[in-house]
Amino acid sequence: MGLAAEILDELREAIAPDDKTLAAARLRRDEVLTAASDFSGVARTYLSGSIAHGTANYGLDADCGVVLDRRKWKDLGPDGDSIGPAQVVESVRSHVRETLQETYPELGTRLTKRSIKLSFNCPLSNGLDPSVDLIVGLARADGALWIPNLETDDWDPSDPEKHTALLTEDPKSLRVTRARIIRLAKCWNQQYSMPGMCSFNIEALALLSTVKDVGVVPGLLAFFEYSGTDLAKRLTPDPAGVSKSIKVNIERDILVKRIESAKDLLVSAIDDDPDDVQVREALAELYWKHLDPPQESESKAAIAASLRKGNSGVRMTSSLSLAATGEVGLKTTRSYGSGDS
Repeated sequence: MGLAAEILDELREAIAPDDKTLAAARLRRDEVLTAASDFSGVARTYLSGSIAHGTANYGLDADCGVVLDRRKWKDLGPDGDSIGPAQVVESVRSHVRETLQETYPELGTRLTKRSIKLSFNCPLSNGLDPSVDLIVGLARADGALWIPNLETDDWDPSDPEKHTALLTEDPKSLRVTRARIIRLAKCWNQQYSMPGMCSFNIEALALLSTVKDVGVVPGLLAFFEYSGTDLAKRLTPDPAGVSKSIKVNIERDILVKRIESAKDLLVSAIDDDPDDVQVREALAELYWKHLDPPQESESKAAIAASLRKGNSGVRMTSSLSLAATGEVGLKTTRSYGSGDS
């Protein structure tokens, strides 16, 4: 299992956001929250999504929210006068845009199903331009939140604050290992032209499958084993017990087959003391967009690699090619600046 762990550690480092991008995303998120908190009747703000959870990969965006005070907004929501979110979300969008446009003259905003997406159109030196998704939530009378469904101008129950608490609670060792497993699972999922799951579904499954004192490689295998079995039976329940079960993006039986294939490849990389070529072949098939198979390989991954030869976009870093040939070189940068992930 040592070589598999080494290669996956190298992959995890390669897909990590660099410190500069992460700092910029956090700064922009905090600027959005500061602007939104000045909107009339905001009770509090909160952090959510992969940055808050410690599960972000390269090319990240930031997620956050404000919670409207029911004492000010008595008519909103199913436990008010059933007024929908459209008008108040548009008001928050205008307020935040006007506040930030002096700092970001090219700031753009648009509405998604749930949030206000802010695009800063101010790329960093590395070419990335982190955006921010802001959700305008409403405190529910019985706890948790109502969050917007702007497609229907209605509210849906959710508890993003609880989600963040679950994914960041102690013990630290479990939190860090689970975050690493999530990041590798997200990387696998995002290779498909149509990813089978949203990132939150992966986080929810990792909450159910990751146990204390497990390593990243056996933990990733446990994730695939649990996810395939559980999704064959049901959609993943909301970890906070508030929202409906999490929808998948493709037919569930197709998703289960994908997961079972991923599990089999990882087993092949670690089971019964495999030789180095077998480890690299299996991992190259599991992460076909990121890892090259060994030169002597005749696997499907090797054939795919030969077809895309010369396309530098398939490799995250040159160090991953070293990993595939057995000369693993580790990056010196840390995933999240603090070394926790």
